[in-house]
Amino acid sequence: MLRIIRWAWVITLLASVALAQQADAKKTAKDSPERRPAEAKVQTIKPAHGDVIRNFFVTGELRAERAVQVSVPSIRSSFASMVSFLAPEGSPIKPGERLVEFDASALTSQKSEAERRLDEAKLKIKKTKADLDAQETDFLNGVAQAEANLKVAQLYAKTPPELLAANTYQKYQLDLERAQLSLQKAKEQLDNFQKSRPTQMALVEIDEAQAEIDLKKIDGDLGLLTIAAPQEGIVIYGDNWANNRKIQVGDNLFPGMPVVELPDLSSMQVVGFVYDTELSFFSKGMRCSFSLDAVPGSQYGGAIVSLTSVASRKGFASQHKVFRAVIQPDKVDTVLMKPGMTVRVAVGMKLASGTTTIPREFLGVDAQGRYYVLKKTEKTEPAKQTVEVGALGDSLVEVRAGVSSSDSLLPVQRVWED
Repeated sequence: MLRIIRWAWVITLLASVALAQQADAKKTAKDSPERRPAEAKVQTIKPAHGDVIRNFFVTGELRAERAVQVSVPSIRSSFASMVSFLAPEGSPIKPGERLVEFDASALTSQKSEAERRLDEAKLKIKKTKADLDAQETDFLNGVAQAEANLKVAQLYAKTPPELLAANTYQKYQLDLERAQLSLQKAKEQLDNFQKSRPTQMALVEIDEAQAEIDLKKIDGDLGLLTIAAPQEGIVIYGDNWANNRKIQVGDNLFPGMPVVELPDLSSMQVVGFVYDTELSFFSKGMRCSFSLDAVPGSQYGGAIVSLTSVASRKGFASQHKVFRAVIQPDKVDTVLMKPGMTVRVAVGMKLASGTTTIPREFLGVDAQGRYYVLKKTEKTEPAKQTVEVGALGDSLVEVRAGVSSSDSLLPVQRVWED
C-alpha cells in the first residue's frame, strides 16, 4: 500500500513540472519580438497643386461608319413581301453569294396569268388581221365589179341615139352615170378601209403591248426577290418594328424596311448614349477610353468626333431618349470588334486645374456634413480641421480653404499593417 502511494506522489510531481514548463513556453512566445503587434504605420501627405479629374461613364455599342444596307424591294404588284431565306446572322459572306430571298409564289401565279393574257392578245391580233384581210378582199372585189359594170355601161352609152329609141338612149346614159358613181363609192370605201386598218390593228396590238409590259414588270419583280451580297462583310439582321425583335424568315415586310446590313469592319466606331443630365460634360474632340464588355480587360483609346444636338429614342423598342456621341477609336481591332457589341466609355473631365488638392482618403465628413482633415501634430492625437472643398474628383479633391502646403495630413481611415 505504501508503495502505491509513493508512485502516485511521483506521478503528480512530474505532471506539475510539465505544466509549469508549458506555461513558461507560452509566456516566452507571447513576449517574443516576432509576436508583438507591429507599430501602426501611418502615411502622411502634404497638400499639393494638381488637376482634379473625374471620369464619366456612359454605355454604348459598336457600329460601322460604312455599311451597305439591304432593304425590302418595292414590288409594284405586291405591297408586302415575305422573307423566305436569310443568310445566317454573324456569318461572313462574299460578293455574289445568296443573301436574302422573298417568297415568289404570288408573283409566279401573276406571271402565269400575264402569259395567258399575252397569248390571248397574240391570237386576237392574228384573228383581227385575218378579218381585215377578208374585208379588204371584199372591198377590192367591189371595186373590180364596179369597174366591170362601168365598162358595160360605157359600151351601151356609146350607141348612136338615132339607132335607139329616145327613152332607151336616156336609160343607157343614166346607167353610165350610175356605174360611175358606184365605182367612185367602191373606191372610197376601199380607201377608207385601208386608212382605218392600221388603227384597228393598233387597238388590238395595245392589248399585246400591255400584256408584255405586265409580264416584264413581273419578271423584274421576280428578279428583285433574290438579293445577292453586294460586298464582303458580316451579316447583321435588321429590326422588325412590328414584332419588337430581329427580322426572321416568315416575316411580312414593307418596302423600304432594312433587312440586312453588311458593315465594313475597318470603319468601326463607338456610339455612346448620353443622357441630358450628362450632355454638358461632353464636347467634340474630347479624348476618352472604352472597353468591350465581351472582352474583359480590353482597353482602347479614342476621341469624340460628333455629338448630336437632338435627342432620339435609344432603340426602336425603347422609350428613353438619348443624345449620341460618336467616338472614333485610335485603332480598330477587326478581330475583336464586331457590330452590336456593348461598350463602356470613360470620359475624363478636368473639373479644376492647378489648384490645391489632397487624395480623397484624406478627407472626412462629420455628422453635420462638414468636410474636415486630420493634421499631424506633436501630440498623440491629430488635430481635426474643417476645410472648404471645391471639385470632387475620382482620386483628388480640391481644397479651397483650411490647409496649407506645409501641413502634414493623416488619412481619415488609418491603415494598420500586420
